[in-house]
Amino acid sequence: MNKTLLAASLLCLATTACSESTKVSDDLRESSADLENPTGRTERVEADPTAKPVRIGEGGPRFAACQSVGEVGRHDSGALPVLSAPFDAAEKKDSLVPGQRVYICTRSIDQQWFGIVYDKAPAAAEGASAPRSPGNCGVSSPVRAKRNYDGPCASGWVESIYVVLVAG
Repeated sequence: MNKTLLAASLLCLATTACSESTKVSDDLRESSADLENPTGRTERVEADPTAKPVRIGEGGPRFAACQSVGEVGRHDSGALPVLSAPFDAAEKKDSLVPGQRVYICTRSIDQQWFGIVYDKAPAAAEGASAPRSPGNCGVSSPVRAKRNYDGPCASGWVESIYVVLVAG
């Protein structure tokens, strides 16, 4: 009887010692915020509502964020237009000269468009005869998960037939 009473009192004592409670909903709210934005970065907000951001990390966490490098070829208008989304009617953001190198980060479903990341600075810094580097855009290293590109360089969409793969 004494053993039963002792065991019951220890059980009561143990449950009251552990009675400091937190709501599960509080823990879930805090942990879900970490899952939505594990790096704490904020994404760029495009002015064009039809814009589609370029995604990086599609190869997984063991590969570079953008797995290929390409070189801009000749375009009918002389400069290759960079668009805000992978379709002809999208807003033009920029244009690239033949020979400029770009990181190829993603492709459209129909493989007609490349989502690219590029540095605008190399075109002015290097001579016209040298191949233009894609620059240091922070996409040569792996990223933990797929996400929209939000680094220091420009990004957009170009027609894939005007870009020749040189690495990757």
